[in-house]
Amino acid sequence: LRRRRLLIAHAVVACERNNPRTLPQMVAEEFCVWYDVVKQSWRPGSQDGADSRWPRIGELVGRSAINGTVCDGYGSRQFGERAGRVPCAQCPGDPYKRDTWSVLQCSSTPLVPISQRISPAWRPLSVLGSAPRGVLLVVSDHNNHGLFAQVERVLNQLHLAAERGLTPHVFLGHKVFNAPDACDVGENQYYESGRGPNVWDYYFEPVSEYTTGAATLGGRPVRLFSASVEDARRYAIRTAGDAVTSYFEFKRYSEELHAIRTRVRAFGAKLVGTWLRVKPALRTEAAELLQRWRSSLPPGGRLLGVHARGTDKAAHPKFPLERFFAPIDGFLAAHPGSRILLATDDARYHAALQKRYPGAILSRGSGYATRNVVRDPALSRHAKG
Repeated sequence: LRRRRLLIAHAVVACERNNPRTLPQMVAEEFCVWYDVVKQSWRPGSQDGADSRWPRIGELVGRSAINGTVCDGYGSRQFGERAGRVPCAQCPGDPYKRDTWSVLQCSSTPLVPISQRISPAWRPLSVLGSAPRGVLLVVSDHNNHGLFAQVERVLNQLHLAAERGLTPHVFLGHKVFNAPDACDVGENQYYESGRGPNVWDYYFEPVSEYTTGAATLGGRPVRLFSASVEDARRYAIRTAGDAVTSYFEFKRYSEELHAIRTRVRAFGAKLVGTWLRVKPALRTEAAELLQRWRSSLPPGGRLLGVHARGTDKAAHPKFPLERFFAPIDGFLAAHPGSRILLATDDARYHAALQKRYPGAILSRGSGYATRNVVRDPALSRHAKG
């Protein structure tokens, strides 16, 4: 990597309780901190050939100076403590067109260690075999993503880290880590202060030995990097032929699309097998539930899994519930005494299937009576995950 011109801005800011739209509300033992992300460029002759600018990646750096020059992702700028905040005329656009941009993060400890807040001398990543260690901060990039939409993006970034020889560290913090290319960036919809600073740790084991804010890893100094989430997807397609993605055409069926989806699932399964470890307590709870449900079946009875997505599904049309009936009916007729293991976020779907198949529905919950399970503030953020 070659460091381009850099401007450094870093400030611990007091989150304004009287203006929650501009900054997230702070909680006990939490820092809301400005960081600058300094765009890096891969050295010519790397495995990406002539295109040394891609995949786009930046290094987190900072020093004690308030950043009043860029939009913060909420569509506002700060011009000093007394001047307050004023709206931006427009969303800032693609941050990677600039050498440096700023992001705001809230965490229990600063992401960039105190010893590294002043910009270090440039050290190419080609010497990572000795010192320092490059760590890729694996993040969520949008405040409207459901839990497994975040996991999907995490998997592509983990692939990028492995391909580039970077140590990954998943950090799904209070704020989504979006470079300021949209005015609607906000809080991670699964974050609860009482559960800890990192949503990933609520449900999954860490993917490496690195801990948030650590200055060293294995006795070597750390450089902390962040990659474009979209580039991580594109990079997976370029290097592996596929990327973990759920947002492509669903309105028609073809053999070609089916083949693509099959490859995508296989690629995702490989990454899941390599990186994802669900928390032991959650695995134990799931195993106990499954055992209880299986033991309730009569001889010859089977479990039929039915996944019915509702509430906030908006990127593609919802699958009509009535189209589930024929295959369910056929399965139950072929296997008397079987039951339906229903996974749905929608209370209407749960009620409709319960009515049609009385006594045959097994589920951990009954869904949510809401139009958007991700964004509804009345729901427990942790529990819905």
